This record gives sequence, structure tokens and C-alpha cells, in this order.
Amino acid sequence: MKLRHAFSGLGSKVAKILGICLLFVTIFTTACNDNAQNSGDKQAIMLSYSDSLWNQHKVVTSLFRYKLDVIRDRKVEMNDVLQRLKFASAETMNEENQANAIKYEAVYRVYRDIIENYTNAVLRAEEMFYAIKGLEKQVKLNAYGNGDDALKLDEFKKEFSALKVKLDVLMEDAQFIDKQLSAVEPAYQAVVPKVESLIEKNVP
Repeated sequence: MKLRHAFSGLGSKVAKILGICLLFVTIFTTACNDNAQNSGDKQAIMLSYSDSLWNQHKVVTSLFRYKLDVIRDRKVEMNDVLQRLKFASAETMNEENQANAIKYEAVYRVYRDIIENYTNAVLRAEEMFYAIKGLEKQVKLNAYGNGDDALKLDEFKKEFSALKVKLDVLMEDAQFIDKQLSAVEPAYQAVVPKVESLIEKNVP
């Protein structure tokens, strides 16, 4: 009877120890899963930051509504017309034609002054595309860690901030260029046919 009681007590202790071990295993497994989930969440947050750059870049490129080569060609063609216009006779250049010539030159000056900035903005947008793509790739390759390494996370923040600043400046420049080109477009469409017709009929 005593022996049976001893085995019963031993079994109870073993069961209690196994229960405690099982509890620790459960807690450890849950903690590991939580850490993995938190790491995944932190990496997802970093990727969401790169997504915000992509979204802003998309807005920037949508502002390049006028093809660069079209604007460049317009500048060259209008400069040629203005050179030929110098040879127009005084009789040809009545008040209306003089007014059109002045408008024509004003449009030309917008294209002339903006083409360099426009070209530069397009090139910068292309550079930003590859820079954002590079940042995103580095995040996916775990180059900035899983968010637990403070130094690597700080490095990511610096990279992101640097790209964000450049993108903000590019956005302002693109908005200005789009505003200028949109404002001058109606004048271009209205005055160009008149001046070109004048040149064809009266200037050799």
C-alpha cells in the first residue's frame, strides 16, 4: 500500500514537472512567433515607406504631360521662325502682325528658358526611380535588418529621408514646369499658325 502510494506521489510530481515544461515550451514558442511577427511587421513598415516614395514619384512623372522632345523641337522651330521674321517688310508688319510677333516671341522665351530645367527634371526623375528601387531591394534583402537593430534602422531612416527631400524638391520643380507649360500652351496654339502663315506668304 505504501509502495503504491509512493508511485502515485511520484507520478503526480512527474506530471506536475511535465506540465511546467509544457508551459515553458508554449510560452517560448509564442514569444518566438511574436518576435518573428514583429520583425515581419517592422520590415513591412519599411517597405511601406518605400511605397510612399513610389507613390510620390508617380505623381511627379504624371506632371511631365508634355513630351520633352516636342518642347525641344518647338523651341528650335520657333527660333528659326523668329530669325526669318526679321526679314519681313515694313508693309507686311502691320499692327496685328506685330502684336502676333510679340506674342510668338513671348511663347518662345518660355520654351527657351524652361527647356533646360525640364530636361534636368526628367533626368532627376529617372535617377530617383533607380534610387527608390535600390532602397526597396535593400529592405527585401534584409540589409537594414528586421527593425530590431537600432543602427541599421537609423541607416534606413537616413536613406529614406535623403530620398524624400530630393523627391520633394523635384515635385516642386515639376509642378512649376507643368504650370508654365500649361499656361503657355493656349497661346502657342493660337499664335503659331498666324505667324507661320505670315512667314510662308511674305518672307523668303
